[in-house]
Amino acid sequence: MWGGNGPILPGPKQTRGERIMKNAWRIGWLAGAVALALRGAAGAQVITLTTVEDLDFDRPEAWAMKRTAALLMFTSVGPPADREDGELEFSLEGIWNPGLSRGERTVGFKGTKEEDINRLPVVPRPRLTMGIGFNTTFELAYIPPVEIEGIEPNVLAVALERPIYRCDDLILGLRLFGQLGTAKGDITCSEDDARTGTGGCLAPSEDEVQLNYAGLALTGGYELPENVGGSLFFGLYAAYLDLEFQVNALLEGRRFDVRDRTRQMSDGWIYGLTGGYSRPVGENCRLGVEAFYAPLDVMRGDVQGGDFSTENDSLFNLRAMLTYEF
Repeated sequence: MWGGNGPILPGPKQTRGERIMKNAWRIGWLAGAVALALRGAAGAQVITLTTVEDLDFDRPEAWAMKRTAALLMFTSVGPPADREDGELEFSLEGIWNPGLSRGERTVGFKGTKEEDINRLPVVPRPRLTMGIGFNTTFELAYIPPVEIEGIEPNVLAVALERPIYRCDDLILGLRLFGQLGTAKGDITCSEDDARTGTGGCLAPSEDEVQLNYAGLALTGGYELPENVGGSLFFGLYAAYLDLEFQVNALLEGRRFDVRDRTRQMSDGWIYGLTGGYSRPVGENCRLGVEAFYAPLDVMRGDVQGGDFSTENDSLFNLRAMLTYEF
């Protein structure tokens, strides 16, 4: 054979075994390249996990939800009152949210994963109160969808209250109340979790919790002597909670990344006790301070393994409300 610079001599002739070994090496190299390509493509895939769980009311996850609902219980922060038709008041309530220990925050996956649910020390809630006739008061409260510390609430609460008994300085009333509300945020996977990869988190989650309830309360007040001023008040509350937590988290898996869309639901009754003091401040203003207590059962220990106990991890907090009477 000839080339431009002279003859090109053929190389030594390969044996049949050498040709087989060379082709096998080429095939193996090609198979490895294909495997690596497929592995990379698989790693880029995301599978969606959609599971519905009906939680016991004392599961750690349910306890976290019912504690939040109890925190937002629509209490009176004052005694029942006789209001005329059209009488109007505007109030701003501040709800103290006590901090949680690390053990109390460990509520995810049956009490094995710490969740970032200890963010807002005080929850503000505007309220509007109006007399609607028949000695009945209508109350409305709304927490608008304004994001604070990664949490975006959207909570509406309403109540009807009227006095049912009066004897000298003592007054008793009945209160019907309810709430429809949600809160969105990076609860399952916080920004810190996503940055450090804690719990397999690849990005901040976009979870949503539903905090609906309806309830009934017996309220009361006692007007103090003029030389002291103001009124003492109390309330006995019972509410049925309809709770739901929708997970929306991107998690790292062994073969595939996982979009966790688990939905957890729970419902049941909780009970609360209030007591406080209210007095006029200035010509058209009134200040009320209230203590709230609600016992809340929760499983602590190895819930998944069955080695756990149920204990009362209650909520005790304070609320203050400044009211302007139009």
